[in-house]
Amino acid sequence: MARIAVLPDVLVDQIAAGEVVERPASVVKELVENALDAGAARVDVAIEGGGIALLSVSDDGCGMDPEDARLALERHATSKVRTAEDLGRIGSLGFRGEALPSIASVARLVLTTSPDASGLGTEVVADRGAEPVVRPVRQTKGTRVVVEDLFGNVPARRKYLKSQDAEQRAIVKTLTALALSRPGVAFTLRAGERELLALPAAPSVLDRFVEVMGRGALTGALPVTYAYAGMSLSGAVSPPETTFASRTFQWLYVNGRAARDGSVAHAARLAAEEALLGERSPAWVLFVTVPPEKVDPNVHPQKSEVRFLEPSSVHSLVHRGLRDALAGGKTATALPASVLSEPYARPASWGDAPPAATALAESLGLWDAAGGAGIAGAAGAPAFARAGNVPAPFALQAAHAAWEAAPSAASVASPVGALRLLGQYRESYLVAEGADGLVLVDQHVAHERVRFERIRDRLEGQGLASQVLLSPVTFEAAPEEADALSRADAVLSSAGFSVSELSGRLFVVSAAPADCPAEKVVGVLRDLLGRLSDAAETVGSRGAESVSKMKDALAASLACRGAITVNRRLAPEEAARLLSDLSTCRDPWTCPHGRPILLTLAHAEVRKRFGRSSG
Repeated sequence: MARIAVLPDVLVDQIAAGEVVERPASVVKELVENALDAGAARVDVAIEGGGIALLSVSDDGCGMDPEDARLALERHATSKVRTAEDLGRIGSLGFRGEALPSIASVARLVLTTSPDASGLGTEVVADRGAEPVVRPVRQTKGTRVVVEDLFGNVPARRKYLKSQDAEQRAIVKTLTALALSRPGVAFTLRAGERELLALPAAPSVLDRFVEVMGRGALTGALPVTYAYAGMSLSGAVSPPETTFASRTFQWLYVNGRAARDGSVAHAARLAAEEALLGERSPAWVLFVTVPPEKVDPNVHPQKSEVRFLEPSSVHSLVHRGLRDALAGGKTATALPASVLSEPYARPASWGDAPPAATALAESLGLWDAAGGAGIAGAAGAPAFARAGNVPAPFALQAAHAAWEAAPSAASVASPVGALRLLGQYRESYLVAEGADGLVLVDQHVAHERVRFERIRDRLEGQGLASQVLLSPVTFEAAPEEADALSRADAVLSSAGFSVSELSGRLFVVSAAPADCPAEKVVGVLRDLLGRLSDAAETVGSRGAESVSKMKDALAASLACRGAITVNRRLAPEEAARLLSDLSTCRDPWTCPHGRPILLTLAHAEVRKRFGRSSG
């Protein structure tokens, strides 16, 4: 008896569906790509039950006649490839002819289409691998595909789908990426009666980018234009002053198709690090255009990855182009109007700064208005020296004297035992001497850890203190943010936020955490939503683990925003208090994101480096 057998067509289609259809978002991607390839100027998507129960995609593209409609449900039937040579110059989004038959093998699919404005069309019904039924119907020009009960006949696949909320988030993310790739096309997305996305046709990528990010929430977006080695880079990036805690708002397209590539991702991160000199990420949408023969778009079953013939050249293109765009968007930092509100009255003396200069120093964190002294707080030290009004050597001597004179610097509690504070390195790292060696402490991440644990404890108790804003803040959320806001009331409330939906993606914030300035409310909220979204993707949306992760993300976001920054001078008393607080933390060794807080250098190692000891 033969052990090898030819599989039934239905089973073959279901296996193929495993490569093409992973979840409802995969179905949306395939159907919308077909609509765009058909020349649609408008695409409308509707879902129920996270797209598992039902999803439909309607377009006003070229449509199909009865014969084409029937053939569209056949495997490997496509209008986009005719010869092997065509694979080297593919310009369409879809081209393998597997999407519709693969979807039809694991769901009930109804395709209705018409090639003209006659009102006569064709309906094709394919129910879970059964023979398609074709009949004439009334239909306007274009195509509508309805998919019901996805994976209903393949329970082994269906049980691996995430919750309806998680699947809906994935659909929002997928459609947003497709909308960015085609700014001239209008898109809508509805979940039942709720409108999740409404993007009218935009004149340019820059306009669509701002539209997606939320008008008013992203101002001054920068165009990206660069050419190198016969390739080009175009798109848009957020200005240097607008950055985000995660890389959620970053989209890459290669020859018009959404794609992932490790080399490009590294180039973009490198450009951001060099231009912004920080750990936060800009938002960007980048279009890499290369000759078709120098990229293979068919290396992944879902066409989500590409392979470049010259990856190093593509890396240089993205790195240089994005870095130049970010660097070109830098401007002088605006100071508060109050800084220069008082006229310059008299020359500065060692102990008395002019009012305007005092305001400037206070705004930069260098002046204590209440005590009339520099933030270093040393009695008798030249106060205004810390605002940069005296030669550097005098300022440094004053700072050193402040640390030497401070009683609190003698012995400070810390996670590694008692320390003697020596000062600050680059106004970002505390330097101390311990029993076993030198200790360096990153002041930002140390304070972030202290704040994180305190906020986390409050979230487990009564929640965070909230303040009602005198003037409620209105902002337009990005699609993913709007979706998160619609289901995060409990989490946001525990954080001290009160957010209400006005319409669509427009929200109003009427209350915020007590220690959050009004001008930072939107930034803090967007960071929080980004972290919540990342946490939801990691653990899903079910059970106690999800709630705990959400609270961790919430605490980490608020802790980071309010922590002492780098490049800020601390008084010895402030540094001592920070180390003392850190010593009481449950985990004083890393910040909430996993970065180290303390570095030590043993006395023996110092002696060895200076040739004074061999061990």
